[in-house]
Amino acid sequence: MKNYKYFRIILILIPVAILGVLIYKDFNPRGYLKATYNFCYEDPFITKFSPHGRVLEIQQNNNVCTQQMVIDPVYFDVRLPQKFTAARLKIWYQKDSSTELKIGPAIDLVNWQWQLKDITYMQTVNNWQLGVADYDLTYLKMDKNNLRWLISSPNLDTNQQHIIFDKIEIEFFKEPLNKNNVWQRVKEWLYFTII
Repeated sequence: MKNYKYFRIILILIPVAILGVLIYKDFNPRGYLKATYNFCYEDPFITKFSPHGRVLEIQQNNNVCTQQMVIDPVYFDVRLPQKFTAARLKIWYQKDSSTELKIGPAIDLVNWQWQLKDITYMQTVNNWQLGVADYDLTYLKMDKNNLRWLISSPNLDTNQQHIIFDKIEIEFFKEPLNKNNVWQRVKEWLYFTII
């Protein structure tokens, strides 16, 4: 009979512990989230590039997956558990040096406003160009928990150019949880959890 009670307690504590870990991760007290999409596997945060036709099917070669953009513009969404105030995008790509590349999140989708930034080339890594851009997310209007992003390369198709993407990584930042912002963070978290 004693063993049955312990077994029952363990069966109750396991789901409670798992729920506690999930809530902790969703609440994100450190104020930092990193989302990475390498085109080989779907990511819980970053959606596939779309629409089809502007981007070609994902190609896999030697365990490296790539996607080619042939017509401007292309979109992807980032699902966030809460609102962040800043982001740093890193993208690995191949393109001609004369081909323009801008990426940015939607400021206001209703009025079709975007925070497009030129991708700043940093270095070449294994034949891939690595570019970076920083964003202020303070005044962005999110669509529920989604932040829509636009990839722009004007005249890509008319110039018969293309851009090949290998990986995208976005780091999101906000002030870490402290005694001065605990109630504000709880309110934000509840708002994002409910909607």
